[in-house]
Amino acid sequence: MIQQSTSPKNEMSSFRNLIIFSILLMFFGFHHFAAAQGIYTARGYWEETNKVTYKTIKKKQVVGDPVTDEEMSYLLDFEDFLNSYYQKLSENERNLYEKMRNQWDREVSQPTSVQPTPTEFEWRGIDRVIATTYGIYYGASLVSVLELDNFGVLGIPLMTGGMWALGPVINPKKFDDIDRSVIRANNAGRFLGLIYGGSLGLVIGGNTYNEGKTAFAFSTVGSIALGEVAFQMQKRRRYSEGHIEVMRHHGVLGSFVGISTISALNSDNGRIYGLGALVGGATGLALGNIASKKYPYSKGDGNYITNMSIIGTGIGFAIATQATIDNYSSGVILIPAAFSVIGTSIGQKTVKGVNLTNKQGSTINYASGGAALVGLGVAALAESGSPAVIIGLPSGFALITQQILFSKYKKENMNFDLSGKNKEESINYSLKFNPENYFVNQQLQAKATIFSSYSQLSAPIVNFKLNF
Repeated sequence: MIQQSTSPKNEMSSFRNLIIFSILLMFFGFHHFAAAQGIYTARGYWEETNKVTYKTIKKKQVVGDPVTDEEMSYLLDFEDFLNSYYQKLSENERNLYEKMRNQWDREVSQPTSVQPTPTEFEWRGIDRVIATTYGIYYGASLVSVLELDNFGVLGIPLMTGGMWALGPVINPKKFDDIDRSVIRANNAGRFLGLIYGGSLGLVIGGNTYNEGKTAFAFSTVGSIALGEVAFQMQKRRRYSEGHIEVMRHHGVLGSFVGISTISALNSDNGRIYGLGALVGGATGLALGNIASKKYPYSKGDGNYITNMSIIGTGIGFAIATQATIDNYSSGVILIPAAFSVIGTSIGQKTVKGVNLTNKQGSTINYASGGAALVGLGVAALAESGSPAVIIGLPSGFALITQQILFSKYKKENMNFDLSGKNKEESINYSLKFNPENYFVNQQLQAKATIFSSYSQLSAPIVNFKLNF
């Protein structure tokens, strides 16, 4: 029996040849695949349609911006090229393009996720002014309670004002990890505390000689206490700024309605007024909390709601004033309160889905205040002696300005430019008119020849899309 042996050298040579053969096989296979795929591909056609220069000029044409002759010539030539490119695509590539183009478009338009960098909190000038003002008020109430004179009349309020401004230095740990919403909640709590504390003081003091002094002192205690409660709650739970705005508004509105109701009863008892303000305020806070949980209002929404309520109050006072002139009745005081509630209700329903930004909400308030001042000036120039005109005209000017701005911002935020959405039936439609495309089509036809494909191109004059 003969054994045939293979030398290590021959084994190495065979292994090397096998590797070279495999590499060559892979190379030719890849080359064959590339050749089979062809030059004109679906992805290539999509990339051509997304050329920056072409898209820029096309966008200018669609929105109606001026297009130069050179740009128009480029646009016509490039669209002729695109049409020729599409005609050379195989049936499979055309199907692939129709299937994948939306996905490729989303990949381009998808915004890159950028992690927001937390902005460092800083004390603004308004923060120092507010803190100092509250401190001075607290000091003034202390002077009133202690019945001080001479140095105490001025010295103590200045000292307390300075101490409240020094809060972040006196107790720095309290202000660790706070943001702007915490300060906003703190200020809202301070303001509501003035109202509720003063009302509690009226309930306790009654019709005694020191009724006003008691209310003054309790307003300070209530402001400090409720401001601290709001500060700590917001620091832990971080409610939205819209939630804070709506709560603050309803808290004030509730007390106003409560006091108006007691006034309509012709009561002269301080305790009853204080009780009405407390009950109304508590009811308002509860309703504001419910409303904020049902819908996530933004801070801009809250500003709009407050502005709408103030305008409603002004209109109500104008009507009440005229009614008082015609026939006095204590019940007319309920008219401004009722219009204030109506304005709040309308505001809350109107802003849903709009999501006004802080800038938009504050701009509406700012412009409405200016319009009200203009209306007051017009009433003064007219030398009107009617209180209803003096109050009603500024309210009317403010309402018109508010609605014009709100309509503008609503269109911007909801992309309401001749488009709509039926949320219940999930139907989307859009309608666009491009009359300038008539002249573009005339240029396309004029340039058409038997060797070109311009005759196959036309820009639509009316675009209507319906998705459901």
